[in-house]
Amino acid sequence: MNINKQLFIESAKFIQNLLFDKNINCYLIGGALINALRDGGILKTDDLDFAIISDELNDLSSLIPILEKHFPYFCWSRMVNFLSINLNGQKDQKIDFFKFKKKHLNFYLNDETWIHERICHFQTFKTDTVVLENKKFLTMHRPDLFLKTVYGNYNIQSQEYYNEQGGDTSHLRECNFYIDKNNFNTIDFKIENLKIFFLRVNVCRDFSKIDYSKINIFDEVFAKQINKNNNLFYSDFKNFLINNKITFDDF
Repeated sequence: MNINKQLFIESAKFIQNLLFDKNINCYLIGGALINALRDGGILKTDDLDFAIISDELNDLSSLIPILEKHFPYFCWSRMVNFLSINLNGQKDQKIDFFKFKKKHLNFYLNDETWIHERICHFQTFKTDTVVLENKKFLTMHRPDLFLKTVYGNYNIQSQEYYNEQGGDTSHLRECNFYIDKNNFNTIDFKIENLKIFFLRVNVCRDFSKIDYSKINIFDEVFAKQINKNNNLFYSDFKNFLINNKITFDDF
């Protein structure tokens, strides 16, 4: 790419930080996220894609006045579900924002022609970071699972983005719940609450044999033994249910 990568990446990182400071959830997705995971953080795409988690108070229209205050010159085009900007009027410094809206427990791209692209509940209430051109960008928890959902095997390079068959959604249907062997007195209602999210909950007791191909959830008994910043704990789900006023049994 014949672009000033450093300026482009720094500007994109500034925008993401700015939006999060304004309580607008903005996650790196698309080809740039693939570059971060598959290509050693080397930007190979000609633009950057972000997902904007939208609600009634937080829509794509709110981005333009925020950006106008911090970028003296940029051009933009907008549709209902999509906002594209070119920084400094340069066509090779393009950032695209895609609107995602909550439907039940999932967040879907608000465009019916892209029905396979969805950011799911377990990925959006907890963030992760990836490195792109030596800059850390926020994305959803387990970005590998998000890319797998959208693209299938995203490690195979392809020019085709839209996939009529969608990606692989098998990992969305079940989770492994790691618990202490002496903690069965509280496990029943926890499993019932997790079934709000998953069709199947596998109870596991040996956390030394974690299956990273699946969604893994840990009871708090493992908090000191597992890196809490990179894993989902049952309390994360509990807080999500509370914050979103989702009906659940007493804890």
